[in-house]
Formats: sequence, structure tokens, C-alpha cells
Amino acid sequence: MSNKTYSKINSLDKLIRQTLSLGMSPNNTYLQIEFVWGFELFNTRPYHNYETWSGGYRVTDKHNDIRVQAEDLDDALQLWAETLKKVRAGEELHFTKRHAYKHLKEKGTG
Repeated sequence: MSNKTYSKINSLDKLIRQTLSLGMSPNNTYLQIEFVWGFELFNTRPYHNYETWSGGYRVTDKHNDIRVQAEDLDDALQLWAETLKKVRAGEELHFTKRHAYKHLKEKGTG
């Protein structure tokens, strides 16, 4: 855990630590956060020009085989946490217009 008192830890850091709940898991990379950029990659807000370059965040959870992405970091991490909750509950996942998310393992494999 951090050297900071719990109240001083950034809210996104808290979300990651609470959601992963790794316990005594071995040393490894469990969550990867990337800033990605491309033509018409995100543009989720109505005032955006839909023929432009844009950037956003991709969160890959290697521990739970989940990948999500959103234009803003807080939205991407919240979407990851919500998706993980659904995966743990056995719920079906679907693509949405605003956020695309996908459980990487097919049901019944792996």
C-alpha cells in the first residue's frame, strides 16, 4: 500500500486498488493503462467534429481478461470497474455507442 494516508490517495488510485483486490497474488502486471490516439477514435461528445483525430485511454486488465476504453481516464477506469463487477457476477457484456468494452475470454473457455 501507499506511504500516504488513505485520505491522501488519488480517487482513481483508490478505485484501482479496491477493485483489483489482488491479495497475495504473485508479482506481475495486472492492469495496463495506455493513452491511445487515432482518427475518429473517440469523439464521444456532441460538440466534437467527427472527422478529426482524438485520443483516449485503453485499460487492459490481464488478471481478469478485460479491455475497455473511453475518452477520459476517469471514465475508462470507471468502465473497467463496472465491467469487472459484471464479469464477476456472470452477466453478459454488450457494446455501447459511447464506450466499447469486451470480455476477452469467450464464455466457457480458458
